[in-house]
Parts: sequence; C-alpha cells; structure tokens
Amino acid sequence: MTGTLKSVQSAGSGARRTDLDGVRILICAAIILAHALLIFAAEPRYHLKSEQPLVLASVLYEFMRITTLPVFFVLAGWSALTSLRGRGAGRFVRERVTRLLPPLVAGTLLFGPVIKYIELSHGRDMGLHGFRLVDALHIAFLDFLPGSLTKVKLVSWSHLWFLAYLFLISLLLLPLLVRLARRVPVAALPAAPVVYLPAFVMAALLVAFDGYWPFLPNLVTDKSNLGYFTLCFAVGAGLAAWPGFEMRLRIEAPCLLALMLLAFAGVVLCGESAAGRVFVGFTAWGAIGAGLGFAARVRPAASPTLAYLSEATLPVYIVHHVPLLLLGAAVLPLAIPAWIKIALIASGTSVISLAAFHWLIRPWRSVRLLMGMGAPKAAMPVPNPTGAPA
Repeated sequence: MTGTLKSVQSAGSGARRTDLDGVRILICAAIILAHALLIFAAEPRYHLKSEQPLVLASVLYEFMRITTLPVFFVLAGWSALTSLRGRGAGRFVRERVTRLLPPLVAGTLLFGPVIKYIELSHGRDMGLHGFRLVDALHIAFLDFLPGSLTKVKLVSWSHLWFLAYLFLISLLLLPLLVRLARRVPVAALPAAPVVYLPAFVMAALLVAFDGYWPFLPNLVTDKSNLGYFTLCFAVGAGLAAWPGFEMRLRIEAPCLLALMLLAFAGVVLCGESAAGRVFVGFTAWGAIGAGLGFAARVRPAASPTLAYLSEATLPVYIVHHVPLLLLGAAVLPLAIPAWIKIALIASGTSVISLAAFHWLIRPWRSVRLLMGMGAPKAAMPVPNPTGAPA
C-alpha cells in the first residue's frame, strides 16, 4: 500500500512522466505503421490505395485506428491540464495558438499540395465534400502547384486534422480545464468497477451519434467523431486531476488488456453497426487503460534517447505523411509481397522523418516554431536518428 501511495504522489507531482513519454513514442510509431497498412486495407478513404486489399492489413489497420487516436487525445488532455496548472488561462491559450496553429498552416501549405497531387494522380479526391473517385490527374506537379495554393477545393490538411481538432477541443473545454486545474489532485483510489465506466460512456456516445464510421475528419461531416475525441481529451484531463484513478488503471491493466482484445473481436464480428460501435468504445477504453497502466508499471528511466524521441513525436507526425505516400507510390508497382512493401514503407518513413527532424527541424529555431516546438534547449547527446527504435 505504501508503494501505491508513493506512486500516486509521484503521478500528481510535477516530475517528468517518462511512462507517458514512452506511450507517445509508441503511438507515433504505430500511426506510421497504420498509415502504411491503410494503403493495403479495405477502407477506401485514403490518398493512395493498392488495387487488391489485404484482409489482415484491414484488420490490423482497424485495430490501430481504434486504439491509437483515442490514446493520443487522452495524452493531449492530460498534458493540457498539467500545463494549465503552471500558467493562467490566457497564457495557456497563447501557448495553444503558437504550438498548434503554425504547424497546421505551415504543414498544409508545405505538405498539402504534395499529398493532394498524389491523391488526385491516383483517382481519389477527399475534402469538405467527402470522398469520391475521380479521373486520375495527368499533369506535372509544378503545373499543379499554383492552383493547389489558390483553389479551396485543392487545399488538403490531410493528417494535420489532428492539430485543428486539438486546438478547437482545447478552447471548447477551457472552462472545464481551468476548474480542474484549480482543484487539489485526488489521490484516493476508486473501486475497481469504476475504472470501467468510461468504456460505457464512450460506447454510448458512438452509438447515439453514429460515430467512428465513416471516418473523414474534415470538421464539416465529422461532428460525431469530434465529439468522441472531445470526450477522450476530457478523460485525459480527468486522469491528470485524479492520480488515484491512474493508479487503479495500473492495478487493472491485465483485465483492461483482456477487455481490449475481447472487444476488438466483437468489432471484427459485428462490423459497422450499433453493436460494432459499442465494441469500438470498449476496445478504445481497454487500450487507454491498459496502455497507461502497463506504462506506469514499466516506467522507463529518464535518458537522452527517451527525451530526444519524445521531443520528436509531434514533428515526426507532421512530416511523415509525404515520405510515406511517396514511398507507397514507388513500391506499389514492384513485384514483391505486400507485407514487404508495408515493411519498406513504414521503416523508410520512420528513418526519413527522424532524419528530417534531426537535421532540418531540431537545430533551427524558426523551423522548430513552425513545427510547434519551443525554443531549443541546452544541447545534450542524442542517438543517431537512423538507428532510433521509433
């Protein structure tokens, strides 16, 4: 019991949460793999698709989408409340503006035209109108580029929707965040059944508003999923306000892992239906609880490598989609097994994105600000990014 109380106090303190850093790194790597799988999955709404979908790739992609995105928003909610404790609401909003809007705008202008060109060149079109198949584009990129920056229908934020949603959610929940930030963190452990209640809330929201399917995050036709991610963000803020709840997740981690696996089997069996949405909610909460619980059990030691990779997560996420799609377009025609293609795309994207972070983003103050990073900190030894395990 003494060890548990110390863990609660540590969770509620200002100490660096290396366990959450580890989760961020794993989720970032998983999203890169998920996008590589999506090229070969049955889900049609993507910039680049293989002609022959793979069943296993479809299942694995679905699992990763259900589990990674909610965890990302939960971590964002936790970080937002922790950040707000050390500053006023006005300073918090300014920090949200400087950290989220520059990479959203810069990423849309720099990477959006390339992504849209690849998308249209493969006969696909995604935007405010939804998704549709179109005649493939057959012009050079430099001829396409001027129009892509002046015509609204050709502007694409692609995966950067996450930044827009996160910014909007941060503003919508600001009154709640301020209220929670003023409260003393609750160290009391809840009863075991209490930690399973969020699964029912998440499932109920998805069923009531037909969430999760279809998934095209453009704000206009995706209000149900905006609500779902808002709930995930609020859950993360709640965890930061109630460290005792986090400790109960640590205790219940094996059961939450079993819930995730069993619920995902339900997703596979039921598909796009009310029952399927219930299982999506249960799977997501199982992933959140098990992920945070097991991470707290392991809690990696602070190290330059962990700090480096944790700092890299946001810029790597921002830049990864262009190399991933370029690699995908290059390897799709090759006469090699699909799983080798997926491995090449995912590993190549990771190496290129980390290299871009290391040499093109991290050392330069102006580029750091465009990528949502703060000013450079004191130099520390870092690993060779091409050998990093992310």
